[in-house]
Amino acid sequence: MTGSNSGETLTQSVSGLRLTPRMARKERIELIRRIEARRGSRLICCLTSDRPNAAGILAKDFIPIFFNHLSTFQECKKIDVLMLTPGGDTLAAFGLSRVIREFAERVGVLIPEKCHSAGTLFALGADEIVMGKAATLTPIDPSVNSPLGPVVEMGPGQRQSVPVSVESVAGYRNLLKEEWGLKGQALGFAFRVLAERINPLVLGDVYRSRQQIGRLARTLLNCHRRDDRNIQSIVEKLTGGLGSHDYLISRREARELLGKQVAPDDPDLEALLWELHNDFKSDMKLGQIFDVGMALHAATGAGQKLPVPDEQIIVIVESTIARDQFERVMLLSMNQIMTPAGPTQVPQAVVVRAGWKQYN
Repeated sequence: MTGSNSGETLTQSVSGLRLTPRMARKERIELIRRIEARRGSRLICCLTSDRPNAAGILAKDFIPIFFNHLSTFQECKKIDVLMLTPGGDTLAAFGLSRVIREFAERVGVLIPEKCHSAGTLFALGADEIVMGKAATLTPIDPSVNSPLGPVVEMGPGQRQSVPVSVESVAGYRNLLKEEWGLKGQALGFAFRVLAERINPLVLGDVYRSRQQIGRLARTLLNCHRRDDRNIQSIVEKLTGGLGSHDYLISRREARELLGKQVAPDDPDLEALLWELHNDFKSDMKLGQIFDVGMALHAATGAGQKLPVPDEQIIVIVESTIARDQFERVMLLSMNQIMTPAGPTQVPQAVVVRAGWKQYN
């Protein structure tokens, strides 16, 4: 790992290119400190890319990264995490929440925009959830990714595995039994069709995941809501009571569900969080689709020669201590493949470097 001086703009040279954030590290530290002063806490920012085809997820390798930041904080009673993520590994989110509890008596999660799926599970472990007006949570029902899972053909020579939604499988069962009223041989045939499409071992994992997510959510809520009679209803609502994994839970609805765990409005704090969010958004090109064909068209139109390097920031974990990034560098080119119609040129992206890098 290498670093740069805290007063310098973060740069990283790769094959003649540079990764340069919009706001200098020194300015961002000052903004983080203003939020810490307002909250009486230490703050860690954690953002995973939501870019289609260049997304990042919460993963278990975040835990040692967080540990390094937490270990260098002076003794503090309160730690906040600014979280922005489309989701990820539920066990990673659970483990991350438990690690932070080892360092602070009180934990807050600050959400300027999306904190979905595994991110919502992580937020359940916080004593206090601060949501801006644009902030959203989602249900926490997981999807199962497995080498044995179903595969779709995205294009010539492009096969992609499809995650199996836990609630989709449960919905299929309910459709057969409750809506259509199938019984006996008809019901058995319908389930046999499902098992032909999805490996039975994957279906077993789906059942286990559904049981596990409820246990994880209850454990995290019990950390700060002991003997709360609402815990079970909260878990049931988030694991299957909202109809769709993509259902967006607004700040108002989160208050109805979680009560005082969602903090009162603080417009000044929300403005600071939104400013910090926008800076990260610029760095990571959040919300911008990564399409190999479009990127190649733009590059060749600008006179660049193939292969074209493309640099992506997939994850950022940042505090006043350091900035850790999971970076990926890809080479974009055209590749000739044989199809029934003859040789065809298709866009190709090859990862030439990927990993964590730290900047001081």
